[in-house]
Amino acid sequence: MTFLSGWGPIALAAGLTVPPLVALYFLKLRRQPLKVSSTLLWKRAVEDLQVNAPFQRIKNNLLLWLQLLVLLLAAFALGKPVIDAKESQKDSLILLIDQSASMEVEEEGGMSRLQIAKDQAKTEIDNLADGARAMVIGFSDRATIASSFETDKNVLKRRIDEIAATESVTTLSEAVTLAEAYMQNQVIGGETPGQDPTAQGLTGPVRVAILSDGNIADATKLTVKRLPTDDMQVISVGERSDNVAILSMDARRNYERPAMLEVFAMVRNFGPDPVTCDATLYINDENVDVQTMVLQPGLRAADAEVDADSSGIAPEDGTADTSAGGRSIMSAGPPIGSVASVAFDEVEYEGGGVVEVRLNVPDALAADNVAWTIVQPPRSVSVLLVAAGDVFLERALDALSVDVEQMTPAAFENASDDDLTEAGRSKWDVVIFENYSTKRLPPGNYIFMGGVPDIEGVSSGKTISNEILFNWDESHPILRYVAVDNIQVFQWSELTLPTDAEKLIEGETSPVLAYLARDGRQYLICAFGIIAEDEITGQPMLNTDWVIKPHFPVFLSNAIQYLAGSLSPTGMRNIRPGEPIQFPVLEGTQEIAVRRPDGESDHIQAAGFANVNYARTRRVGVYTAKPGIEGRDRFAVNLYSAGESDIAPRQKLTLSGKQLTASGEVQRVNKPVWPWILLAAIAVLALEWAVYSKRVFV
Repeated sequence: MTFLSGWGPIALAAGLTVPPLVALYFLKLRRQPLKVSSTLLWKRAVEDLQVNAPFQRIKNNLLLWLQLLVLLLAAFALGKPVIDAKESQKDSLILLIDQSASMEVEEEGGMSRLQIAKDQAKTEIDNLADGARAMVIGFSDRATIASSFETDKNVLKRRIDEIAATESVTTLSEAVTLAEAYMQNQVIGGETPGQDPTAQGLTGPVRVAILSDGNIADATKLTVKRLPTDDMQVISVGERSDNVAILSMDARRNYERPAMLEVFAMVRNFGPDPVTCDATLYINDENVDVQTMVLQPGLRAADAEVDADSSGIAPEDGTADTSAGGRSIMSAGPPIGSVASVAFDEVEYEGGGVVEVRLNVPDALAADNVAWTIVQPPRSVSVLLVAAGDVFLERALDALSVDVEQMTPAAFENASDDDLTEAGRSKWDVVIFENYSTKRLPPGNYIFMGGVPDIEGVSSGKTISNEILFNWDESHPILRYVAVDNIQVFQWSELTLPTDAEKLIEGETSPVLAYLARDGRQYLICAFGIIAEDEITGQPMLNTDWVIKPHFPVFLSNAIQYLAGSLSPTGMRNIRPGEPIQFPVLEGTQEIAVRRPDGESDHIQAAGFANVNYARTRRVGVYTAKPGIEGRDRFAVNLYSAGESDIAPRQKLTLSGKQLTASGEVQRVNKPVWPWILLAAIAVLALEWAVYSKRVFV
């Protein structure tokens, strides 16, 4: 047994209390003699008067021994005695605490996984030897430093308590990068030249503990350089696996009847038991429709004998990697009946607002039981075509339910700003340029066919011919129902794009179609125009047979709807937790207030910019900016993550090529004894009072 506070407090407490107590029992009572008629009833008082000296020889008194025992027990408790279960951890400690959406699962006993993880983390802090340092990092989609290296255990515990839950997905790479950065020597700029102080890095051994339920999406892609993975500890948190989640939701207007609104949702059961639940449709908080669904048991990743994503997480498409030789029951996707597509009754609704789908199911995770999207009132999208003349493109646009205006490139460049903009933005929902590049691009949405926007990182190079379309993303909304493999293009320009551009169609050596969002603008860049100049004769020629295919108008409709975001809300207004929102700002506005789903508001200075970025989006729900531009003042944040909704804890984690087995509850190194000593002191004190009361009143 050892004493956390040492022998000093024990000796001090005993020295201050025991001698006065003993001295009280040496003293005699001096009383004034009184004459009474009888002393039979005063026998004890007479006995006290028999001795006249101030001190007497101490007698064997039960009360004295009980009171001494109480004082000694209290003194020992002040020393905080503990039983050494094992040696205290002397290494420096780095705690990585998962604060993602799945950590909000409420386990048996009413505690969330995050609270359990924080309690385990504080036990790890208690297990540290005196003077050992610890660092605490919280991680989800991003990582935050709760505490840099600190030796004060109380400070570390307070920092752990301050870690808040998010509703984001789980990634570990940023947390590892932060931990490795703090392990290195750092030079801090000083006020005097040549006298920069150096923050010393860790020279001794370092131990890393990850407290998580194991749903880490980027575990296999992570590169660990300095952290010691051989001695890394993974502490598994949680037991529940019952969860039903909305994985996607779409609300769109009927193409032929714009006043009719169609809403769909895809729901999946990840739990081990069948589930019957209601899916309710709300429009602006008004109950519109209810659909009942029956879902069969879902497959838990832990049940599959495979390293699904080498982290125990099934890929979003349901496939699994069997390269390790394991048997995978996930290779064919989720079990039949565990996924259901809900189609609500068509609703006649000509207004705009918030469309919400809510599951009425008592499962473990609430963040994925609700999904939102924003719809606008039915209207025709306005399109400006800037081209020298293209009958094919004009006829394709005429076939769509859009309002089309035309302008030549020269007229576009010579037009005044008032002719092209309204409230600081483009007057048209979408502007299409053919065989023309320009830098005159007010905030808005643009399609370039055969040209490029004159912005940083984007350029057009040499002409490429005799190549085929090599690869494309057929799952992207812009290419929905578009048979790219049936398209022939004679020539296109070599595109140079920034890293944040999304390549939708690629040729053998260069991108052919790409999407880029930047500075309040959206660009769809196509490397070829419909009309091109013949290299030999210099005459205009038809550059692709795409315009005579029935899916070319479908492509234009998809692209316009995706960029404008008015007919289909599945484009820019739906984002995932943690992703930034870009709100356009009315001209002359100095400040906007962003109302969060929890009802609180954040105030952002516009500072004369046309757009402001807002990144505090780690909770699901609807975010609204006031004042804002109508139709662009609300965004919906939804979880939509199969990996995060599959809440079954993982017992194995593959990190940087090494498989780590999760341990259970953290065991306390030093088990405290002083609470029991205090209880014993209270019990002795109660016994002493009982003895005293019996002697006095009997």
